[in-house]
Amino acid sequence: MPFKTDAVIRRAERDDLDTVVGWMSEPDFQYFLYGDPAQSPRQIRERIVSMLGRAPGQTMPGGVQLMIDSPSLGPVGLVALQNISWRNRSCSLDIYIGRTHLRNRMVTAVAVLRALEYAFDELNLHRVGAFIYAFNTASWRIFEMSGAKRELVLRRQVLRDGVLHDVYGYGVLREEFDEARRVRSRLVESASLEEMVKSLPADDEEPKA
Repeated sequence: MPFKTDAVIRRAERDDLDTVVGWMSEPDFQYFLYGDPAQSPRQIRERIVSMLGRAPGQTMPGGVQLMIDSPSLGPVGLVALQNISWRNRSCSLDIYIGRTHLRNRMVTAVAVLRALEYAFDELNLHRVGAFIYAFNTASWRIFEMSGAKRELVLRRQVLRDGVLHDVYGYGVLREEFDEARRVRSRLVESASLEEMVKSLPADDEEPKA
C-alpha cells in the first residue's frame, strides 16, 4: 500500500531548472550536498542541466532525477537515483529538501518514503543505498525507520567548517522497506503535506536531507 499524503514524485524537467538552481545556490543547501559543493551559480546551472538531461533513445538511463511536489505546497525537493544497475537491480539515493522552511523530519520522511516507493515499486529495484553525513542525525534516523541498515562508516570523510566528519553508508532491501512501510504507514496518513507540517511542534529537529 502506498503512503497516504498529497506529496507526489515526478520526473524533473527543464522547467524545474530555475527552482533547483535557486535551492542549490543557498549555502545551507550546499553544506549538506554530498561531495564538494558547487563554487558558482554557473557551475550549479551546468550541473543541473547535466542532471536533467535525457539518455539517448533505446538506452536505459544510469540515473533518474525526480521532483517531490505537493498540490498544497508546490515543489518541495529533489530526488536523485544514481548509479542504477539494471542487471543487479540496485541504485544509490540522494534526497534534498529545497525549501528551507520545509526542512523538518516529517517532510523528509515523506520524501524518503516516496523515493523508495518509486525505486522499488516503479523501477522494480532490489536494493537502494545512500551515504549520509554522521552529523545529519535526523536524516539517517529517518532512513533507518524506512528499513535501512548501516553497512559501513567512512571515517573522517568530509570536511565542513574545518572539521572532518564521518559518513555513514546505508542499504535497504525491498523486503525490508515493505515491512517498514507496513509498520510506519500510519505516520503519514494525512491527506495534505501542508497539514502535516503545521502539526509539527515548533522545536522540531531539522534534518538536512
